[in-house]
Amino acid sequence: MTATTSTHRKLSHSRNNDEQFQALDRALARRYVFRLLHEQRLRRIQEQPQGDVIFRPRVEICDDPSSSRITATLELPGMKADDVRVTLERDNLLAISGERVSKAPSDQSASVNFPVREIKYGKFLRTLDVPSGTMMSTISAAMSDGMLLVSWPRFPPGATTRSPQ
Repeated sequence: MTATTSTHRKLSHSRNNDEQFQALDRALARRYVFRLLHEQRLRRIQEQPQGDVIFRPRVEICDDPSSSRITATLELPGMKADDVRVTLERDNLLAISGERVSKAPSDQSASVNFPVREIKYGKFLRTLDVPSGTMMSTISAAMSDGMLLVSWPRFPPGATTRSPQ
């Protein structure tokens, strides 16, 4: 009886160790893959010319039921109103686009080293859904301190609103 019990303990202990090693192996492999993907993404970003980078500005959309308009606030630090385009594409897609240009002198860009570069430069594009039938004349936009406020009517002119039943 003691021989079988000790053999059983050794087998269960061995199985437990195997499971722990497999879990450790999976965790290390996952971390290694994430690191490789991160390094690959950084290389791809560094190889691209800065003018071709397209990024999406962060946005907050305020949909207050008591208001007749929906408002979106986009974060565009360092941008001027003249550098931003707001267009209505198709019937219900609002496009906000532009380009942020680096203030660093372009003649020194090859010799200058940036140990940390977190500011996004290049072209940007952000699209937002608006109600079908919205006209450009009903969309308002204002830029203040690097924040773009864009608002549009909850219900476009001529749209019939349904009352809750």
